Amino acid sequence: METSIVKSQAYGKDRVRVVRVVRHADGWQEIADYSVRCLLSGDQFESSYTKGDNKLVVATDSQKNTIFYLAKTLPAEKVMVPEVFASE
Repeated sequence: METSIVKSQAYGKDRVRVVRVVRHADGWQEIADYSVRCLLSGDQFESSYTKGDNKLVVATDSQKNTIFYLAKTLPAEKVMVPEVFASE
């Protein structure tokens, strides 16, 4: 019988659209509009692939909803720059 080895594992949610508009008092508006990819990886997910144990897996809809929550609740300066938003 042949055995398989999981060398690496990852999963996530792709193409989550983030749009944030900041309206300033003087009428000036800034907009951030980009797609986010959330990728979770690590050895702790191996049991999901080898034993069907999904207790450590975060549902992709939960990942998407977390991205939406952060985009709405973080201060504008942390959302307007994609690299800063990604680090949050």
